[in-house]
Amino acid sequence: MNKYCNLLLLTLLIFSTTEAQVNPVYEVMKERGWTPRSGDEFSKLTHEEKDKEYISSLGYNDTILSNLKKIGVDFTLLRTMYGQNSKKIIAALSDCIVIGTIERKEFPLQEDDFFHTIAYIKAEEFLRNDYNLSTSEIPVMIHSGPTSSGGIMIQEGEDTLRIGENVLLFLSANELIYESKVNNQHKLFNQLINDPVIRFGVGGKYNLKDGKVIGKNSVRNLTDVRDDITTILKAIYYREITGE
Repeated sequence: MNKYCNLLLLTLLIFSTTEAQVNPVYEVMKERGWTPRSGDEFSKLTHEEKDKEYISSLGYNDTILSNLKKIGVDFTLLRTMYGQNSKKIIAALSDCIVIGTIERKEFPLQEDDFFHTIAYIKAEEFLRNDYNLSTSEIPVMIHSGPTSSGGIMIQEGEDTLRIGENVLLFLSANELIYESKVNNQHKLFNQLINDPVIRFGVGGKYNLKDGKVIGKNSVRNLTDVRDDITTILKAIYYREITGE
């Protein structure tokens, strides 16, 4: 009997530990109806099917898509949206928008790492916070950084983060998981979905100074950017606003 009880206890402990390691973002994506596909399966889809799959991972239904289109964010043009500087578009593709300061950085220094730097953001204010994060450090994954062989990997055009910078960041944990799966980055995908820590990729980085949002090619008032983000969130969370 004691052996049986010990075995049962061990099984329960293992099961509990396994359950605790599932990434909450991955769980949400599956609940929305997203079915993880390999890169080979994904490549066989039409452009329309690929767009539909990505939209399902975001959880945007037809009403949300219609609301977004009315304010200038057209998901039927999804492939042309990337790389555009519109704060509305970036906000619609993000699941965390935060004002904060880069507190520290880590460098994994492991062979074959896809990301070479992890920057930790101390949040001062959330402008979008889909996962109810606290103001504790938020891990943000950066491609560029030192490698295990002693070199430096530089991702051309990537937004890098410096300790002490005060920034507005548009982040996505959803896209980090999604892209790792469809690009057959098996090691990274498994690391992300089996880690309860929510990690983010950068969709857009802007420095903050004297109430200004400073990008590579633009300067805007922070109040105007806030208004754009609020407009996007009203379109997405229409149920909470209208009670529908």
